[in-house]
Amino acid sequence: MKSSGKLALLIVLELALFLPSWFGADKIDRGTKTIEEYWAETDLSPSELDSLLDPRICHSDRISFLSCANSVLLVAEKLGYSVSTQGQISPLTRQEIQGRITEKEALQNWAKEWATKTKKEVPFKSIWHQLQDLAERPKQMPQLVAAGLNGYLSIAKDPHSYVIPLAYYEEVISRNDARQNNLGFIIRRAPDYAFVRKVFEASPAMRAGLKKGDRILQINGVDVALMLPSALTEALRPSKEGRLSLKVERWEHEQKLNKYLEILRSDYVTPTVTASILNGRSRTGLLSINKFAHETCASARESLASLMRQEASGILLDLRDNPGGQVEEAACVLNLFVPKGRLLFETRYLDGKRPADLYRTENKELFTGPLAVLINSGSASASEIVAGALKDLGRATLIGEKTFGKGTFQDGRLWGSHTRVAVFETQGMYYFPSGWTPQVVGIEPDIAVEFNELSGNREAELFYNPVLPKDLWTGPQSLTWLQMMQCQDDAALWEEAGSHSGDDTQLMKAQEWLFCHRQAGGSL
Repeated sequence: MKSSGKLALLIVLELALFLPSWFGADKIDRGTKTIEEYWAETDLSPSELDSLLDPRICHSDRISFLSCANSVLLVAEKLGYSVSTQGQISPLTRQEIQGRITEKEALQNWAKEWATKTKKEVPFKSIWHQLQDLAERPKQMPQLVAAGLNGYLSIAKDPHSYVIPLAYYEEVISRNDARQNNLGFIIRRAPDYAFVRKVFEASPAMRAGLKKGDRILQINGVDVALMLPSALTEALRPSKEGRLSLKVERWEHEQKLNKYLEILRSDYVTPTVTASILNGRSRTGLLSINKFAHETCASARESLASLMRQEASGILLDLRDNPGGQVEEAACVLNLFVPKGRLLFETRYLDGKRPADLYRTENKELFTGPLAVLINSGSASASEIVAGALKDLGRATLIGEKTFGKGTFQDGRLWGSHTRVAVFETQGMYYFPSGWTPQVVGIEPDIAVEFNELSGNREAELFYNPVLPKDLWTGPQSLTWLQMMQCQDDAALWEEAGSHSGDDTQLMKAQEWLFCHRQAGGSL
């Protein structure tokens, strides 16, 4: 199993409700099993953590100390508790919740504790045993063990090395057609609310009236400010009755209003790929890819061919809030726009003895016309491969926000003697043809268009111990800016472009760019 991994293992700020969270969310495959039930089918036992939380290991050095701290913190948080640096367990307070939005924030005090001269030993194993007694359901235990293991791995190795139920990966993560009990929208967590970044067409959320830009203040009567990211994910799942009540804050007619919405559960499945022709005489085609799963490329090829039959004069490839997926699918999608025989990217292993894997285009490209790519802070991993390669090759203009900055890839295998648990470990990083990796630094857009004032949380801001490449890139990311033709500042030209993208300023700017570029006779 080779995968580009997940967007965020431990602290989920970009909560994609059509995607599963690795250990924190109760996502449902075809409406039958939750992630807790998948873990319950494995043979994980509490003893798995005992050996890791040995005092001799936990207090041997700073990284080991923080690994043990992160392990018990994540277990405690799933149970609604906090753990102090003195080892005391208590219910989470509002202030503590707001101070634990990211892994970095959660470990600040623990890093200070290690730096003190006294370095009093924290009884991590004893804390783990006390947390076991607080678990309410026996079936919950394997998932708690997994939370502790993944918390430990995030610091000891890196944020994208993790364990996962093998069946969950095979039946949900890697599949393009996995039916999940979802609502069809994506949010970003802020300290006091959840910001709606995207609402999918024809989804239960759209039918209920939820809009991009809404601020979710309450979920089923509970303040979002009182919810940790993992608890927020679970709360946004429909109840057994099939209803979800939201209190949202929205600006309408220059007034701030509070609205109450009720989202009804349905069999809606968020599509992996969607396509449409945008309004206006420019005949711009919009191709949106929401994740890179099995057969994503085949769906994208079919959709792109449909747009071409409709005489699309340019293509907007929307990769916003796409957390990635399978590297091979990303390479295949690139081939739809890049000629045969071109080097797209390579994967270089941390083990210097292993040769790099080169990914080249194998077939003739499908679309040769103008191309722009929409990106944001939720574009990660495989979506960064696609956007970055197109930018690096001078094939497309990138519009939007800087991407997440996950340039590592993971290989999966069975975890030791556990036949139902897979472990994904970071093996290396991918590099673009000009020789740089977006790991940690992310990909800068050619045309920056911010969505709102809420800054995106990326690899460098989220995690305490991300992998840092030895050749961390600090120079220009490509030379495409030298080839860019500036559009005239002409209101009549914008009107002729026929941009009718509602409140999506990024999409509007991308549509205008393609139209103006064609008018100027440029080639992308």
